[in-house]
Amino acid sequence: MSMNISGFGAGGNSAYKSINTSSKQYKAAADEFLDSVIAEEAMMTPEQKMMYELLGGREAHMRNVMSNFNSDGDFVGPGGVVVPGMYHGRDGEVDRSTWQQLIDVSDDARQKMFDNVKREFIQENGISNGDTTKRSKIFREYQLSVKKEDRAKGTWTLQQYEGKYRSAMYAAVKAANPKWEPGQPFDPSILDSVTRESVESQLVKRGNTLVKRSSVSGSTLDVKI
Repeated sequence: MSMNISGFGAGGNSAYKSINTSSKQYKAAADEFLDSVIAEEAMMTPEQKMMYELLGGREAHMRNVMSNFNSDGDFVGPGGVVVPGMYHGRDGEVDRSTWQQLIDVSDDARQKMFDNVKREFIQENGISNGDTTKRSKIFREYQLSVKKEDRAKGTWTLQQYEGKYRSAMYAAVKAANPKWEPGQPFDPSILDSVTRESVESQLVKRGNTLVKRSSVSGSTLDVKI
């Protein structure tokens, strides 16, 4: 007995009844996921295809995929967990140089990041603890405070500062006690002399990263941030 399952053609959108295929939301979802949807359909057994069609077929599947995008075509994930402009596409398919760039980040955002790094460095005795960190909240707050096209670049820049703040604190504790290792208690007053300004005064731009001035040898192309 032959079975005619509609909606399994190469394009598959001619039978859509409730999807505006001209919308940015659909185009973004289709560009990112339609090939995968078609591939999944091709691997279905006749019984699976029948159930798939009863549940709405490709139209229902694409509506579900589209829920991860907003009306501007930005990927926002389930429930909007991703800030618009922060999704860079599938790994290995996007040129990282388009967003791994240094731009100006406000003093306020940098200070919040510095204060958080210092609090966590003291609290965790110099260990980066993914279970207790509040850094994601700071990044998201910053991202929502700037225009969409600056969010990924600004986040990359703020990450550069974050790493340098932590390195400066590590160096300060290590200088006071050469035998100290992360995880061991230390006197928090050692960090009193480490300020955001003192760290940043030693930073220069090299390519798309920030480096400590003393680590740069004879380059005339480095620009102080």
